[in-house]
Amino acid sequence: MIQKSVNLNELKEHINSFLEKEIYKNKNIECCPICGGKKHIKYGSYKGIQRYKCKKCERTFSNTTNSLWSYSKKDLNKWIKFVELMIKRKSLRFCAAKLKISLGTAFYWRHKILHGLKVDSIPNKLEGAVHINKTIVVENFKGCRNITTTKRSNIWIIAAKGDEDSMLVLPAFKDCWMRGIFYEKVYSKIQKGSYIVPYNDRYITAIAKEHNKKSLKERKEDDRVGYIMMNIMRWFSPYKGIATKYLEEYLSFFVLFNLDKMIDYVDIISYLSFGEKFIRTKDIGLKNK
Repeated sequence: MIQKSVNLNELKEHINSFLEKEIYKNKNIECCPICGGKKHIKYGSYKGIQRYKCKKCERTFSNTTNSLWSYSKKDLNKWIKFVELMIKRKSLRFCAAKLKISLGTAFYWRHKILHGLKVDSIPNKLEGAVHINKTIVVENFKGCRNITTTKRSNIWIIAAKGDEDSMLVLPAFKDCWMRGIFYEKVYSKIQKGSYIVPYNDRYITAIAKEHNKKSLKERKEDDRVGYIMMNIMRWFSPYKGIATKYLEEYLSFFVLFNLDKMIDYVDIISYLSFGEKFIRTKDIGLKNK
């Protein structure tokens, strides 16, 4: 769960300490993030960040290559403040005015962050008492141009949570139940010996009976899954509609607010600063076309 009550002065001290310790300080680089080559040399620095040159592809890179804000010309502090405002679910217009950036920049920054948070958000397994529910939302074309159809499909969102502190919430299929896709995206993650707890859906209930067989266990409901429709609708309301092509990213963000572990701003900034979190602006615009 996102920890919202953070003293801002204390936050700034943590961020400055984090940046100094983890980004601007030299650290061991195992391989080239561009080609995977193991041999590289130090190649100067830029704004206090150590740079390297790969001996295999002869490309240069730094400690922050492929991080969320790679290639950004904006000050890193603005990114950090934007993350803070985004976690508070402030509107794009509010963020743009507050940070003195364009509305377009605010839009792309939000989707870069959503992409970064999505990268490792889907759990690899579901075990123990696995609660599964579904809700249906109508396809949304917000922001799309040149729409040639008036038909809007029903998008089936599947929510599943086991005993581990993670949660699977994703748009699984359109219009009707698809057993094959459910098995691929959800059931394949359920471990042997787990017990499925279904919620008011005949398809999920049928799979639960088949999986559980004669095993009977006490049913302890989880409101995060049991009331998934109400929870999603309430959480989505500040966004005034979400385009279906970005729905999976927003659902990954939604999951952070439904974990048992308390997560603060510094945890999220730390996560976004390392690893393969980068996505090019043009790839956001081309998503799902």
